[in-house]
Amino acid sequence: MPSTTRHPARASERRARPRPALALFLALAFAPLAGLGCTQRALVGREIVLAHDASVTYDTAPFDGLGFVDGHLHAHAVFDYVNSVYWFGGDNDPSRIELWIYQDTASCEELSTPGWITKVRPTDLMGITVGGSKPGTYYVAAEKPPAPGNAYLLHVIDQKDPVEESYGQSGSVTITSVKPGVGVSGAFEATFQTGTLQGAFNAVWCPTGVGL
Repeated sequence: MPSTTRHPARASERRARPRPALALFLALAFAPLAGLGCTQRALVGREIVLAHDASVTYDTAPFDGLGFVDGHLHAHAVFDYVNSVYWFGGDNDPSRIELWIYQDTASCEELSTPGWITKVRPTDLMGITVGGSKPGTYYVAAEKPPAPGNAYLLHVIDQKDPVEESYGQSGSVTITSVKPGVGVSGAFEATFQTGTLQGAFNAVWCPTGVGL
């Protein structure tokens, strides 16, 4: 099973802006892909570890943009905002969906060559790969590539030195909409070795994007 790894990179200042809780995560009404061009709304990382019981609620109001990531890893509140979300097609594997969420802006062209992480840092980013190509619920496991019905999550904190990577240990990814050649929508809630993250996404198709 993968474990947390570290490697050097330059640091960047963090900002955190908590938002109030409104509704249970799984009660989120997902925005349609038609809203991909609208202004995004991002939930900002909290300075708490997310609980997994019905007594705790989160602000998961419908959004009309790229999505959000909310949570706390490595004693670090992550993702001040979300500026880019892509559905990668460069691995030519129609049996899986692979998408990447970036705090800062990245272009499909930048993400279309191996080792692109050096082109986009410093930024927080997350990769999600599901073992399937249709809407449904996929269960998080620290296994790459994911088995059919499972999901693999990689989170990279690239805003400080040293860079820290975490792998999802449990949780779920829900794919709500798949539009070939256009985009994919969904949400996730996952536990990592050092914390918990939740979020939602409207990912734009990047036909040449390749994974790390």
